[in-house]
Amino acid sequence: MAARARSTLPGGLDLDLAMLRVMYAAQGVSISGIDPRLNPSRVARELGVSRARVAARLRAWTEHGFLTRYDVWPNPHLFQQTGATFDVRVADRLAKDEVLARIGLVPGAVGGMDFLGDWLAATFVLPQDDDPGRIGALLRGLSGVAEAGEAVPWAPPDSERSLTPLELRIVRVLREFPTASLAVVARHVGVSTRTITTRYAKLLDEHAVWFVPILDFRALAEPVLNLNLEFRSVADRAAFGEALRRAYPLSLEFRRTQFGPALPATIGSFFVVGGSAARTEEIEAWIRSNPGVRSQEALTMKRIYSFPETFDRLLARAAPPGARGRRAAA
Repeated sequence: MAARARSTLPGGLDLDLAMLRVMYAAQGVSISGIDPRLNPSRVARELGVSRARVAARLRAWTEHGFLTRYDVWPNPHLFQQTGATFDVRVADRLAKDEVLARIGLVPGAVGGMDFLGDWLAATFVLPQDDDPGRIGALLRGLSGVAEAGEAVPWAPPDSERSLTPLELRIVRVLREFPTASLAVVARHVGVSTRTITTRYAKLLDEHAVWFVPILDFRALAEPVLNLNLEFRSVADRAAFGEALRRAYPLSLEFRRTQFGPALPATIGSFFVVGGSAARTEEIEAWIRSNPGVRSQEALTMKRIYSFPETFDRLLARAAPPGARGRRAAA
């Protein structure tokens, strides 16, 4: 029996993008995810709208399936790990789910992005002294994979310390209950709310923990395009970003932070609400008319996906999960 289609998230895309821009610590999409301390009241203050409006929109994100959950990642560098992303082309776009399941079994798989059509992006963490080409070879050998590109490395922020046993317990609980209140997290960890509040802020401020929203763009009423562009110069990239916001206000830029994909400064990635599938070519033609753009690629985003097993293994290896503190009912 075919799965019943979900209703699409109605209206308000301008507010959706404004909220995402504020919620991401980099003021634009980044690999490190959002700042979970930005509650509806703080987001509303930043945007100059009512708290009720922001809270209602966040509920709609979940109810309509746009925000499926949050994935909590410990900073891979804490485990002497680095990261790499691979572009993967499948042989049969209608059998992509089966390929994704196989990718999830490759050691180090943590997630990626699924696009409409033959392509997806797969993200891995691996030991700092490992060769990412090994993962590329594994991907090319998977049934259903027609092509896998070279690794695009990305570097987590450096950390001069490791997680303490208490912090390991906190991260495990956050991964299990990412949207729970700090009081609930404290009960699960077995410490006071005051202790959790202090440690939680420290973990976030030191980039030891990332909250990654798992989004399903199929829930939106309009397609979202991922534009991957090469520019003639860094100045051209900056000028294009400003021109894009004027021409297509419903857009976001993938921000370059202290960690993320190690791409040349002349490469830029942007996200644009297309209005309709039929307008995709219009947007591509507008991009081509910009003299600063050397090459372009436009992909329609389907969903973010994640594989939790890799970080579960890294956490278990750092300290056995037996002594996790008292467990109380949420």
